[in-house]
Amino acid sequence: SLHAGQRRTRRDLTQMVTEAMRHPAVSALSHPKGRILNHRPENALDLDEVFAVALETGVAVEVNGLPDRLDLSAVHVREALAAGVPLVLNSDAHSAVGLRNVELAVATARRGGAPRSAVRNCLPLVSLLERAGRRPA
Repeated sequence: SLHAGQRRTRRDLTQMVTEAMRHPAVSALSHPKGRILNHRPENALDLDEVFAVALETGVAVEVNGLPDRLDLSAVHVREALAAGVPLVLNSDAHSAVGLRNVELAVATARRGGAPRSAVRNCLPLVSLLERAGRRPA
């Protein structure tokens, strides 16, 4: 996830993010647009290019349920789905209470039309482990 340089140019920001997505340890891009509702607008990241790299690398894109973020938005979820990009849903919890935020991630994904099959963390455990290159026990 992007935690610095949010105000970079579209080109620089997109290049930085897509280069990171190509690293073999990366499996998901968290809160890609970086918005914080009523505080910080979304960044200039080129989602079309990010989605193309996600398809190339197998990196999923997060739908974040933190009430202050809700990033990706339902509109961006639809765009990701149309591009064939897999999603992951996340609570962005910083405490046990914050785990409830996953409900907002689910609601946002549903508003964007995401079927369960498009959400990586809705896959059976065996599929997730195989995807990570681990053998199921």
